[in-house]
Amino acid sequence: MRRWLTGLAALAVAAAVALAVATWRALPPLPATLVSAARLSAPLHFVAADGTPLNRSYRGRFNRVDALPAWRIPALLRTAFVASEDQRYWQHGGVDWRARFAALWENLRAGQVQRGASTIGEQAARILQPRPHTYWSHWIAGIEAGRLLRHFGHAQVLDFYLNQVPYGARRRGVAPAAHYYFGRDPDALDPAEQLSLAVLVRSPSRYDPRRHPQALRQAVDQLAGRMRASGAIDATQAEAIRRAPIQPGQQALAVEAGPFVLHAAERARALGLTGPVLKTTLDPDLQRFVQQVLDQRVRTLATRGVRNAAALVVDNATGAVLAWVVAPQDGPFAIDAVLAPRQPGSTLKPFVYGLAMARLGWQPDTVIEDTPLAENVREGLHRYRNYSGRYYGKVSLRYALANSLNIPAVKTAQAVGVPTILDLLHRLGFGTFDQTADFYGPAIVLGDGGVRLFDLVQGYASLARHGRYLPLHVLADTPQPDPVPVLPAPVTSLLASILSDPNARSAEFGADSVLDLPMPTAVKTGTSSDYRDIWTMGFDDRYTVGVWMGRLDGGSTDGLTGSSGPAPVLRQIFARLRTAAPYAGLWHSPALQPVHACEWIGPPPCVQRDDWHLGDVRASVSAPSTTTRRVAIARPLPGEMLAIDPRLPAATQRYRFSLDTAGQAIRRVVWQLDGKPLATTTEAATSWQIVPGPHTLSARVWLDGGNGERALNLGPVAFSVLGQAPPHEGSPE
Repeated sequence: MRRWLTGLAALAVAAAVALAVATWRALPPLPATLVSAARLSAPLHFVAADGTPLNRSYRGRFNRVDALPAWRIPALLRTAFVASEDQRYWQHGGVDWRARFAALWENLRAGQVQRGASTIGEQAARILQPRPHTYWSHWIAGIEAGRLLRHFGHAQVLDFYLNQVPYGARRRGVAPAAHYYFGRDPDALDPAEQLSLAVLVRSPSRYDPRRHPQALRQAVDQLAGRMRASGAIDATQAEAIRRAPIQPGQQALAVEAGPFVLHAAERARALGLTGPVLKTTLDPDLQRFVQQVLDQRVRTLATRGVRNAAALVVDNATGAVLAWVVAPQDGPFAIDAVLAPRQPGSTLKPFVYGLAMARLGWQPDTVIEDTPLAENVREGLHRYRNYSGRYYGKVSLRYALANSLNIPAVKTAQAVGVPTILDLLHRLGFGTFDQTADFYGPAIVLGDGGVRLFDLVQGYASLARHGRYLPLHVLADTPQPDPVPVLPAPVTSLLASILSDPNARSAEFGADSVLDLPMPTAVKTGTSSDYRDIWTMGFDDRYTVGVWMGRLDGGSTDGLTGSSGPAPVLRQIFARLRTAAPYAGLWHSPALQPVHACEWIGPPPCVQRDDWHLGDVRASVSAPSTTTRRVAIARPLPGEMLAIDPRLPAATQRYRFSLDTAGQAIRRVVWQLDGKPLATTTEAATSWQIVPGPHTLSARVWLDGGNGERALNLGPVAFSVLGQAPPHEGSPE
């Protein structure tokens, strides 16, 4: 018997130790501070440019806009919450064991869960660390509640709970709930409405005052009766609550701009602005219009796979954001699509062609060959193609850009140099290109890198501003920097001429394209290769507009392009802008020189047309700040994977090793493969019959240094060949 009792005791001790260890591992560290009402509510109010109050954002796990300091939460509301949710809150240390055992007994008698016993401290713990409702999570929440109350005190935990408790319609906290259900601040609610907020947290759908007013009325009266019985309120107050009507109100805010408000709040904190009222640059009428148009377009294209969209409208002269719209407003993804990096497709092409004109002296009639092109990209060979699948042969720059042809764009990027492209993008405020030039390669011009709609609009506004960069801003009455010249003004004038030319774009986009706006407007589309991201950008001399559509869940649209998806939205926005202000036109640089040009788009004859040429603007362009090109092994790329075709004879399967000479003269190259001599050449390339397996390539290069030879050691570059060696010609196999 003693041995049995000893074993049982040992088992109990072991179980207790195991429970303690598991509990200790499951407990997260205590937060340094609870979500601070003072920090999250500053600044207190944002208004549009005309003083219209702006809406709050209800995305995310926490109420980060309408959190109230303790002195603004009515005492009756505090008392009602304690009476409704946790009657012995001020006495227990986190878990109300008396209520928990009573609930357990009641549930056992009923044979099902009919009653819970979570305290306010436990609910606060679950807000901080959401978990599924299991017995284990209840145990952990009870331990966490005790830690929170001991560390922060009952009053501070209650304040946190009242500011973060979830309601319906994604509202969190009593202030957003008061606005949503009754259209007023909590301290402006009558006693019956304050008790309603305490009741609604039990079941926001069951007690919704708009759909189930009688259920809410009954629950409020029952709560008032319990508070009267406990002495929390007197008989007169209880009777007043019983007689007071509970009428739902409308939300006081008339403009949906939650993502804009969040960005404005971040900028205000960065600038040290504290309010109490901060004026923004938003145009409320334009914001409402763009929201309506964008929502409708998303609904129309839902069957084609569009789930999300965003639009940004800015004033070119000041860089002020006039409209910042995300659709749908209450979607399942708490992501601001204006700030989310997405694949930009062809939207970066104007910047690359602008560099070619500014640095290389290219003109609109400069010819670029549109012929088949393949390049090593990352770990394989990529064959470029135009959207239509057609090759035009000789193409002038005007037609290459206007028709958004891919192969001429890649060749232009090669001619300009990827470091130069990255330098320009950085100076235009693009913040997502944080890799080296080798990482992106010339495919950067086709969208090989994430871009934010915010940055794209900022860049296009710089083109509209005659090549001068000015960061976009959302807060009015704050100092703004002077514009910084980035591209020569005549170059941006030519870019605007090309992007607004309906005849030049007709080869790929057709006549009477949706991109041909009623009044000349520079327009550029972009589509990612997997159709997840579709863009339309546009500007005149007064406004720049950017529209993105796609899917934030990683899915693809049903073959939609920039012209078939967001372009109609851009047309409607510009039509609205031009009813509010006179058409500003497109600026024409007086430095451009008229010419009669012979321009190409396909087989002869060329197109005879009047065009414009640049003067010599190359001297006015500063050198890029990024690292200049160096002599390096161009092919293979590090980590590149080649594959053997078993259907072809071995002797025909060869690979061409090559160098990027960075424009320097090569005298001699000694190639080594896997540490053994391969070839000695006087050219920057050599051919190799491929062999399966992992390999490394090195090269010793002698350059012509003018005063004598200079030697460089390059590599090793590791690559591999997949597959088995094919049979030799004449083999019996």
